[in-house]
Amino acid sequence: MKHLLNLSLFGVLALFFAACTGNSTQQGDGNDSDSVAVVTVPDTAVYGIIDESTTMHMLTIILEDGKTKSFSMNLDSIESDIQGGLFAGDKVTLTAVKGEENMSVKKLVNLNTLLGKWTSLARNFQIMENGVVESNATAETNPYTQWQMSNAQIILNTDTFDVLSLGADSLALENSKGIFVYKRQR
Repeated sequence: MKHLLNLSLFGVLALFFAACTGNSTQQGDGNDSDSVAVVTVPDTAVYGIIDESTTMHMLTIILEDGKTKSFSMNLDSIESDIQGGLFAGDKVTLTAVKGEENMSVKKLVNLNTLLGKWTSLARNFQIMENGVVESNATAETNPYTQWQMSNAQIILNTDTFDVLSLGADSLALENSKGIFVYKRQR
């Protein structure tokens, strides 16, 4: 009986550990031989279009169902991580946290700024609007072929990246393998 109790306790601890550490959809480098089971994390991000009524401290977006939603922003501190700029009419994804008065932007990625051709020493690809990534380098061993956003992170094939910085001419992504910097190719 004691052995069975120890085995049950071990099983519960293993499940607890897996639940605590399995909060990422990040996988290997995309090679099927390196891939592991996908851990599905619910996408709690908000998707929409920046409304013209957006101000310096209040973001208003038009949601996919046509309703509007407002979020407070603090652009003077690191509380609101805005990547890619805030331009009326641009598509964005964001995560938010409960603020004192209303929801506050935690991380925002401008999807219009993210689209385009990106290049580095190792990769040359184009992020297209329909979730497709087109590789422009024949020497890539594992080219990106698809992308999606989840929780304001970009998933390229099966690799999940935080968007560290996104500007008109540069993109920096980070995952457990390191930081990857790209230059916009015109």
